[in-house]
Amino acid sequence: MNPQKHTALDLVILVIVAAYELAICVFTLLWLFTDRLSIKPGVGDVVFTDGPKLTVTYGLFMSGALGGAFYCLRALYQRLADAYTPASGVPPTNPTQVLNVRVWSLWYLYRPLQGGVLALILLCLMNSDLLLLGTGNADMASFYVYVAIGFLTGVGSHQVMAKIEEIIEVMFSKATVKVKTAPTEPVLPEAPQTTTPEEVG
Repeated sequence: MNPQKHTALDLVILVIVAAYELAICVFTLLWLFTDRLSIKPGVGDVVFTDGPKLTVTYGLFMSGALGGAFYCLRALYQRLADAYTPASGVPPTNPTQVLNVRVWSLWYLYRPLQGGVLALILLCLMNSDLLLLGTGNADMASFYVYVAIGFLTGVGSHQVMAKIEEIIEVMFSKATVKVKTAPTEPVLPEAPQTTTPEEVG
């Protein structure tokens, strides 16, 4: 049986997805670690009332998107390798079943955005003490700590979503209703009857 290869349209979609993920990686790396794409001087220092610095907000989103794009590129080449060069001893399969790019292309486009948004939500959860991370002695004022948290959030979006679902479960779980009954008067034991000397005699 000759395995079915990806069509020309599938290959075009694969190239678009790979170029999209690579562009996100390059853009976010340039933004995070160089001054080539820096915003106007001073904008990063503007602090909104009760809000984070713009640099932190952008940095978290960018690093979350970087983590999501990195994860997608890794998943893409792993799927392509499984589709066209299966491990020795594994019978050849239909590459379009291993990597159905038409179905999964939306996920590949969405995942970096999901990573960026989840990184921002994670910051909100941390600042509101709804989620405590074991960062040890890490300086939370450091930009690089935020970049690391954002990147890990983008790579581990599934685990972050599971943690958010746990928080939702705790915060919004239904309370158990206890039926209150009217208090009853305690039943006291009868006092033993004693006889007085006059009753005996």
